[in-house]
Amino acid sequence: MSLGAVYGTATRTVATACASTPKAVHRLAFRLSQQVFGPVRPRSSQARHVSRRRALAIASPLVLTVLASSTSTAMSSASAAAAAARGFPAPIVVPPPEGGAASAVCIFLHGLGDTGHGWADVASQMPIAGVQWVFPTARTIPVTLNGGAKMTGWYDINDLDIDGIVDDRVQTLASADYIAALVDAAVADGVPAHKVLIGGFSQGGVVALTAALRSDKNLAGCAGLSTYLALRDDYPAALGPHAAALPVFLAHGTADAVLKYEYGTLTAAKLGEMGIAVDFKTYPGMAHSACPEELRHLAAFISAQVGL
Repeated sequence: MSLGAVYGTATRTVATACASTPKAVHRLAFRLSQQVFGPVRPRSSQARHVSRRRALAIASPLVLTVLASSTSTAMSSASAAAAAARGFPAPIVVPPPEGGAASAVCIFLHGLGDTGHGWADVASQMPIAGVQWVFPTARTIPVTLNGGAKMTGWYDINDLDIDGIVDDRVQTLASADYIAALVDAAVADGVPAHKVLIGGFSQGGVVALTAALRSDKNLAGCAGLSTYLALRDDYPAALGPHAAALPVFLAHGTADAVLKYEYGTLTAAKLGEMGIAVDFKTYPGMAHSACPEELRHLAAFISAQVGL
């Protein structure tokens, strides 16, 4: 059954223009746009796979080096243990901007081919008092879309077409289980579950939604940027006990040529049909990337949901 057939009619969206904002946020949006739409010259079937893989956002080694040197890499022992126990690299943990113990935690997942470093500068660009950021990194796996070549991915993906994509149940749920363990680690570190928010971009957003919707905890919320709901036939049976009260922020650009805008509208519609409150924002002209206004809206959502 196609995604469109399952979701039905999409909900009305709120159009939002990407306005001006601080230079640091512009740098992130520019970096993401460069990752997504760098020059690609496919000359063969294998090259075409590589070009599609690049479209899902890969940070350059230079960017990773800069981020690693400018971002705290201190990790709680519980988060590191959760990663090691499941075969994932240790996450990047950025403490609250004022230092001291965290009163809230935001776990944010990168897209296909990226790492936790690729989004770690978000913590400095939207410093929220009391909020500790956790940026996990996916395992390195063979990716069908990339001709079987290995890269970081939360799950395997075979296609980008809305009717051709086949969900990788095993790895999607395994990655969601890892994120649930990071939530447990935050709680073990003294942060109540209702102050823990999960978010992600692209593939990371898929896993964030999966983990949040199925969670047995009363989470602060979930944010998905340029993403979609996987394993949709599982719902509503797979919803956790607190899913109905879960605040969800979804954002998608109308010019997204990787995960088309329809992915966003259909996901918002499906969640709405299940009684879940969705704040769905549309960004005219934005590709499979991020824009300054979107990141400002994300910061406002996080601040509102963690109550700080």
